[in-house]
Amino acid sequence: MQRRTTTLICTAVLAAATACGSAGSTASAGSAPDSPTRTVGDATAVTKQLLATGLPVKLTVTYDGTTDPDGRLGQPHQYVSKTAFDDTRVSNSPLAKEDAVGHRRDAVSYGGTVEVFATPEDAEAWVQGPGSGQAAGSSARPDYVYRSGVVVVRVSHLLTPEQAKAYASAIG
Repeated sequence: MQRRTTTLICTAVLAAATACGSAGSTASAGSAPDSPTRTVGDATAVTKQLLATGLPVKLTVTYDGTTDPDGRLGQPHQYVSKTAFDDTRVSNSPLAKEDAVGHRRDAVSYGGTVEVFATPEDAEAWVQGPGSGQAAGSSARPDYVYRSGVVVVRVSHLLTPEQAKAYASAIG
């Protein structure tokens, strides 16, 4: 009986590890090489991880193929999972509403987004790519962008640099 239980537990752990992607330990817009140090599920799990680290976040939406405002979810070399969240330090600010494109409540200005990619290379290409329109240094939207392995977190530019860096630490 004990051997069967051990086998079932090992099988469950292996299945869970296989179902999730891996993320490296470096978090920044210009990330260093990746090393698989922890397991990442989807954007909802990462958003919950942000909350668990003490950041003042509230999950506002988990996107699917029909609700993704950018239409990139599931496309080749794009994110495979995406969420939007509020950061209470800026979400009630009138500036957040003014900055939100189309006054969308799920806009980065209210807090941020988590995007999970299939590979670290896809995530890095998105962060560095000219087609993202929101990558670090973009004049169109000066949000903070942090990457760790397959995870990209974009955070409102209404946060202070110190507040934004806490997101890098939380995913790194």
